[in-house]
Amino acid sequence: MNNAQLKAWEAAQALPISVDLVAAATEELRMLEEVDRFQCYYEGPAVVRAIDRYERCWLPLLAKEGDDSQGASPPLVPPLDCGWIWHVHRLNPIRYAKDCKELYGRILDAPIINPSDRPVAVNHTKDLWSALYVDEPYNVEFVQTDNKAVQEKESSGISSSLKQLAITSDSRKITYDLEAAVSRQKTFFYQVSQPFVRTDSYLKSAEQRYKGFLYLFTLNKGLFLVPTYDVDIMWHAHQLCPSAYDRDCMAILNKVLNHDDTDSDRNPGQKLNTGFKDTCELWEETFGEIYAKAGCMWRGDLPVPVEPLPVNSNASLNDASVSSNVHEQSTYLTQRQTVQVCLALLGARDVSVKKAGPTLFVRIQLLQRCPSFKLDTYEVPTYSDPVWRQLYTFKFETSTQGLLLQLRSTSSGILSSCSKLLGEMILTWDTLLSSPTLSVKKWFTLTKGKSSPPPSLHVSASITPPVAAPYLLRTLEVSQDRVLKEGSFYSFRNVFDHADNERLMLHIQYDSEGSFKVGPSSIQEVRVLQGAQKKSRFTKRKMNSGTLLGRAQPLVKSDSGKSNARHWQLFDNSIQLTIRKRADDNQWHLRPELSLEGKVGHPVALVPGKRLDYQVNGSTEEEEAGFVTLVRYTPDAPAGKATALFNTSSGAMEVKPEESVPLVVLISTVTSLSLVEMLGKSRPQTPKSGSRKARATGNEWGAVIFERQANEKSDIARKMALYNSLNYHYWWDMPFLLWCASFHNNASLLSDVTAYQFAGLYGDGRRRRQQ
Repeated sequence: MNNAQLKAWEAAQALPISVDLVAAATEELRMLEEVDRFQCYYEGPAVVRAIDRYERCWLPLLAKEGDDSQGASPPLVPPLDCGWIWHVHRLNPIRYAKDCKELYGRILDAPIINPSDRPVAVNHTKDLWSALYVDEPYNVEFVQTDNKAVQEKESSGISSSLKQLAITSDSRKITYDLEAAVSRQKTFFYQVSQPFVRTDSYLKSAEQRYKGFLYLFTLNKGLFLVPTYDVDIMWHAHQLCPSAYDRDCMAILNKVLNHDDTDSDRNPGQKLNTGFKDTCELWEETFGEIYAKAGCMWRGDLPVPVEPLPVNSNASLNDASVSSNVHEQSTYLTQRQTVQVCLALLGARDVSVKKAGPTLFVRIQLLQRCPSFKLDTYEVPTYSDPVWRQLYTFKFETSTQGLLLQLRSTSSGILSSCSKLLGEMILTWDTLLSSPTLSVKKWFTLTKGKSSPPPSLHVSASITPPVAAPYLLRTLEVSQDRVLKEGSFYSFRNVFDHADNERLMLHIQYDSEGSFKVGPSSIQEVRVLQGAQKKSRFTKRKMNSGTLLGRAQPLVKSDSGKSNARHWQLFDNSIQLTIRKRADDNQWHLRPELSLEGKVGHPVALVPGKRLDYQVNGSTEEEEAGFVTLVRYTPDAPAGKATALFNTSSGAMEVKPEESVPLVVLISTVTSLSLVEMLGKSRPQTPKSGSRKARATGNEWGAVIFERQANEKSDIARKMALYNSLNYHYWWDMPFLLWCASFHNNASLLSDVTAYQFAGLYGDGRRRRQQ
């Protein structure tokens, strides 16, 4: 910032805001999360009923009992359906004020309720509601199944008293189209639902940026200004306190600033797109900062929902056979944390033209964990003050510690492919996280150069607070079969984590015939063990089995021998897994029908393909093949949330911390084995040498992710052209063989195309081709 920009920022932070915006935003996010559990509140009969109850019940109650300026009585808390409509109504502050004044002569205010005072306030409101509306319940009951069932219940469940009060759309006194307004807010929570959004540091930074956003309106440029999502959270929070918002806007702008959410077309040349570009330019001109910020940008469209399942509100993962796994797995698995970083390389100055080559570029590297990561900017002609203005968005593991940025020049000479270091700088995550705005923009003087004065690099970077990240695991068969006792053969597989450390072992027991011929009953048992990774685990007729975390045993049923299905019982035989052939699908083995029943806690669906959080827009059937998403249906997420993804071909899996790793490992392994059996494949003998020949590259899987732009489509040809960044996409969003080469040093083995079909099912040499 120059002096004028610094003064503008200080003036923005001094704007009079009479609301605790962080507290208001925290309550806003809680409300949005609660509403999002009931998808019927976005459209359909439940919305119509909520609008009726809001106008006929809530607003009159609020007008009668809610004006307690002395604070003698607890504040009023609306039921969820009415609260949601009230929320949406207030997001058009001009129409809300107009409606309130026409109906009640004043703006009906909404105080921020302290979480500790909420239970008392709810009970107080229920008492008043019951006295005023004898036959109308305060809460609306839901059956959390699919949306259609909920809507049908809502359509038929309107109480007799409300039917008498029922308002037709043409007789409503509130003329603002609340149904349309509700529909427009459907996607907002998805954009702000990432865990870091609720942290104090994120919200405090957002509050400062919101004040900066308001300050831009004082400049009277006549532009359509577009907020980023952190700013929009605070703008909403401010509007949800209508009296304060009206008062503050009049003090700052001498008018009430309206909130226009009717534009959603982000295509080039459209109002929203043009407005955002104008806002970026005005922000940087006024404050000297980059407007785009980590964790604040559009995430893309909502993922396609999965088929809903009934939710057992009384179920809990604590009741499941896998509960101990979830509680204890942090003791034997390395927990990961990630941050999102937005990096803008703007330019350089004081470059010695005489000592540099013909062109300049900046190389981005990590301080720790991923030594081969080298991302170069495009080259610019060498002159004293070059400009790049190149923007990147990454997700980094916090253990990477930070970035090493090098200013380099290409060497002279036609045959030269080397570059020359002109200077470097270090930018750590701690530096960014310690900033009140979670960002920095400045000129950094470079070190290790030979010119005087040393060159400087102009860098802008922002970061999100760290959050827990999923476990990344892969199975690899590294040991030959061994006869451990008469009549049984064992196959061994190790489970490695993102850093290539052995974490678990799989013991697969076959009967005597099943060693060379696979059939429905050839596998006797699959075990997941922890603590059996030492070299001394095998003796002549015994093995160091470690701690048993879970097991799977086959069940032979009438359809097992016909290659139509395989049935397994997991853990203490309380969970049943079925792998079934799809009769109408010639490629059924790439997307089999899977089901999981029994004591799994909250219901689980095993959905073929990459779904919900793992969805890749434009992904082809070939790219989806072999992937399975584990979806949990909980009271907090009755529409389903993805808690794991695994690939039956590669043995790779991603498991969120709240999901059971042993359960996912068992499902993935058993599914892979069953698919080979059902296809009629024979399990080849493993090589005599059980040594692990594949070596890691030193690159930690998941240490760096080069984030896609929102709604960017999958395109293998485009990806291959961007190889430099492609190595570091999400593992489920990059070509399989390239993932192998990037993290497991198997580039020389990639010509074996057969390895892509059943990775994790064959022996030592072939298995390594897949990992």
